[in-house]
Amino acid sequence: MKRTLLLSLLFLTIGGCATWQNPNIVDQSKRDEILARDKAYCKKKVSREVPIGARTDGEPPEPTTYEAKFSEDYASAVTFEQCMKNRGWVKK
Repeated sequence: MKRTLLLSLLFLTIGGCATWQNPNIVDQSKRDEILARDKAYCKKKVSREVPIGARTDGEPPEPTTYEAKFSEDYASAVTFEQCMKNRGWVKK
């Protein structure tokens, strides 16, 4: 139960209810198109760069399914957000 609560809090903190905004976009009519393109690029980058499974950091080499999924989800979220920020997007 504690793990579920912790995981939920983590994803709410990382994901939040914010929307992506890019102050560099002058033409707001193209915002959705550019956002969709950048999201697709960052999702592809995550799938190439984030390893499947958990990093064990010296722990036993057989992580539980929960540990592996948590580690992968966290790494994916961090990599995605960094990619979006590098492309000029901020959460507001």
